[in-house]
Amino acid sequence: MRAIRGTWPLVVLPLVGATALADGPSPVRLDPDKLAGIGLTSVPGTAYEDIKVAGELKFRVATLFAGEELNVSVFESTPAKTDHRNRPLDVDEFVYVLSGKLILTEQDGTVQEFTPGQAVVLPRGYDGTWEMQGNYREIAIVIRK
Repeated sequence: MRAIRGTWPLVVLPLVGATALADGPSPVRLDPDKLAGIGLTSVPGTAYEDIKVAGELKFRVATLFAGEELNVSVFESTPAKTDHRNRPLDVDEFVYVLSGKLILTEQDGTVQEFTPGQAVVLPRGYDGTWEMQGNYREIAIVIRK
């Protein structure tokens, strides 16, 4: 049997009992309904009107995990395009596309497209355009500092 970081082998863990394990943090399963777009909360797109280039910004979101530093959310949008030249991202953001298509265009004209199952990391300061096509839905992970 393989021990993990010098602890008891995995087969021993069930014998320890749930009370011993409940004292520390537990894994958080991401809600499959929320990942599928079920039960998301509508939020006004007015916070992004100043950077909207095209489309109608209708968002639905759900927080899947909010820790001390790490935040995991599902974000869904109607087709729209935003330009971040005047408001670059203020955090590093990991994005995993669940549905639709994400098209990122950098200031130098470089275009990258992301479809379901693909991921991208947008570093703090990204100032290109962000175009969401179709029924766009993503998992967004950010670390607050």
